[in-house]
Amino acid sequence: MRALSLLTLAFVSALALCAQSAAPPAKPHTVAQKLVDETLAGHPDIVILVFHIVSADASDYPIVASNIGRYGKKADEDDLRVIKTGQPNLEVNATGNHFEVEMALHDKSGKVIGALAVVYNYKNGDDKDALHRKAEKIRAGLEPRVASAAALNGPA
Repeated sequence: MRALSLLTLAFVSALALCAQSAAPPAKPHTVAQKLVDETLAGHPDIVILVFHIVSADASDYPIVASNIGRYGKKADEDDLRVIKTGQPNLEVNATGNHFEVEMALHDKSGKVIGALAVVYNYKNGDDKDALHRKAEKIRAGLEPRVASAAALNGPA
């Protein structure tokens, strides 16, 4: 009986360990994540909000804050194009239910430090220009609060 109890305990412990290793990364407690959370609280029409911020060694632009997780995911081709050119990426997603506005994000001195993605629900016929303008206002409200890329990764 004792052997069965020990075996059961070992099995339960192994399951718990597997569950921990499969768990998504914890939501960071950073300035960037605080800005995401505050922005979403004030703008319930935003479906997704993501910050891609330059890494400390300037080798990439991983996700450092979002409401969809994916922390650490490296910037893709669209993200990099927005960062390098400053031109926004405006598109309806493949399923046709979201309008994505991705823009270069600047710190308060005007330096490009990454990309900001603002995503809204969308249905055919919605005013894409109006959604773009709303996203631009979100960015305009955030940038004066961004001292630097490093500050965004600091504790909230």
